[in-house]
Amino acid sequence: MAKVVLEKLCKSYDGTDKPALDELSLDIADGEFLVLVGPSGCGKSTALKMIGGLEDISGGSVWIGDQMVNDFASRDRDIAMVFQSYALYPHMTVFDNIAFPLQIAKVPKEEIAQRVSEVAKTLQLETYLTRKPGLLSGGQRQRVAMGRAIIRRPSVFLMDEPLSNLDAKLRVKMRAEVAQIQRELKVTTIYVTHDQVEAMTMGDRVALMRGGVLQQVATPDVMYHDPANTFVASFIGSPAMNLFHAKLVGSDTGLMVHIGGQALAIAQEVQDKYDLIKDNIGQDIIIGMRPEDLEDASLKPDHPTNQCLTAPVALLESLGSDHMAHVSLLAAAVTVGEDDDLETIALDATEKSSCICRFSSQSTAKAGDTVTIAVDCARLHVFDAKTGQAMRS
Repeated sequence: MAKVVLEKLCKSYDGTDKPALDELSLDIADGEFLVLVGPSGCGKSTALKMIGGLEDISGGSVWIGDQMVNDFASRDRDIAMVFQSYALYPHMTVFDNIAFPLQIAKVPKEEIAQRVSEVAKTLQLETYLTRKPGLLSGGQRQRVAMGRAIIRRPSVFLMDEPLSNLDAKLRVKMRAEVAQIQRELKVTTIYVTHDQVEAMTMGDRVALMRGGVLQQVATPDVMYHDPANTFVASFIGSPAMNLFHAKLVGSDTGLMVHIGGQALAIAQEVQDKYDLIKDNIGQDIIIGMRPEDLEDASLKPDHPTNQCLTAPVALLESLGSDHMAHVSLLAAAVTVGEDDDLETIALDATEKSSCICRFSSQSTAKAGDTVTIAVDCARLHVFDAKTGQAMRS
């Protein structure tokens, strides 16, 4: 087992102006499960391949344990990789597929049999050892691929979207199994995915990338409740955080934010969290609201009126336990994409923007109704309108 350290890791390709990876620095502790997540083309798989020795390094360094491995061949890095393609040998049994790395290394047959038995027990493959891959389900094949990696007893596991070929139900089951196996083995693991739900449910920490640049690395809870910028806020969470351009104003009763002609009080908790907010009174800012912090006010009769918004319901999706209400706010929504420009837009826009609220199942609101929305103003998120960065020092 070993820690992994990336120091200003860079990757550039000839003929391109923008690096695929731009000074990525990460410190992954021994035994930690770190998830690299981000949209397609963000550089996460490139980073993984550079750690594994499958991509040349343009700049910076990779350390595994106490050795810099920039010039080490992949086979000399004491790593094991698991890809989305199972890459199993179809003519071999499950036993031989798992045992293959040891057979190549000429490990004695008795030891191979013992280690395959141990791995099969861990992965619940004991009854399938004599079968060939063609007779296995997708989840079973992925476990065989993991077994082939585990049996080597590497210092580091590198996993590149290993569950992406599975159906949705099986992915949920397998991600729990992978996380449990990693915790039992206590092997340093770097896991790449584009699925933010997978990242949040599996990782000890999550590193979110965009355009080759690390946006934030934190525990899942911190990344969800304290996003570093609007990109993190919009990427992490399902449904995504609602983001709107707004104007921050001071009043006799405290700070207020104007969103599309309506005003919300800024709770003291928000002012304490975003310590730069008072420097922006009178300025345009970006306000973020998670759907679960927006409730049907008819269910909260004592909620302060200066912490409410009014809007018509355009669409209502019933999920049984709650309702996803799509309401139309007269507000300028923030779109965060690969090439977004966060320059402040006019706040007197007349177009309505969609806002998603998570109403309790007790709500009687329906499409076409105009509802009052109780906003948990202690859980607002505040970002700089020009840079998109969280408004804190």
